Amino acid sequence: MQKYLEAIRSKVCDVCIDGVFDAAGHFVKCGLPSDRTCPVEFYLPELVDVIESVESPLMDDYVEVLRERICSHCQENEEGICALRIKAECPLDTYFMLVAEAIEEVRGEKSGHVSTN
Repeated sequence: MQKYLEAIRSKVCDVCIDGVFDAAGHFVKCGLPSDRTCPVEFYLPELVDVIESVESPLMDDYVEVLRERICSHCQENEEGICALRIKAECPLDTYFMLVAEAIEEVRGEKSGHVSTN
């Protein structure tokens, strides 16, 4: 899981609106309040499972599985509504495409197919 976490951090934390950055614009630390854990890190094993379970060129297919497997156990209510997602305050939702990309890159390295992107 460490390789996945490192890859995700390098893609997501550097652009995350919750990040704390130095004067040069370099990421220093996560700026989420101490009573909140970044869902990207909290649900990392489940995220890897989501990405590995979907074979599709459509991001919507990945998002559907994300909603079923993770969002339904997080802040989402019975109607599928998440206040954090609605207010664009869920890093997992906001940065899911980057998270998926990072996971796929690590998977490619493990299988010997390194992405050239």
